[in-house]
Amino acid sequence: MPQVEEKEVTLEWYRSNVQWTRDLGMTALKTLVTLNSGAFVVLLTFIGNTAAQSAFSVPLISLQTSMYCFLVGICSAFLVMAIAFVNNSMMSPFDSSKGLPDGVAMAIYVGVAGASLGGFVYGVFKIVSSVVLT
Repeated sequence: MPQVEEKEVTLEWYRSNVQWTRDLGMTALKTLVTLNSGAFVVLLTFIGNTAAQSAFSVPLISLQTSMYCFLVGICSAFLVMAIAFVNNSMMSPFDSSKGLPDGVAMAIYVGVAGASLGGFVYGVFKIVSSVVLT
């Protein structure tokens, strides 16, 4: 009987760990979408307010580059969600050959999410380094 209890505890631990990992991943992706879209809106607001009068100016090419970086960040986060959805839809408990292997899927998820974070960081760096006091 102790063998059965140990299996049940192990299975419950695995389920809990999978749920925790899923929740953490979704929170991270939501954060990336919020960061990139918020930065995009801030740039649009900055452009609108600069026309009125501002002590700062940013070259147009830096604004464009940063906006593209933020868009890449938003698209990358949604791409990770789409890949995860398709991969999860293909998986079956009866056929382990369907879907991506865990190691490959994780590498894709982390790589594309890293591109989202990279887009945000580079976009912010580009803007901050281009600000000129007029």
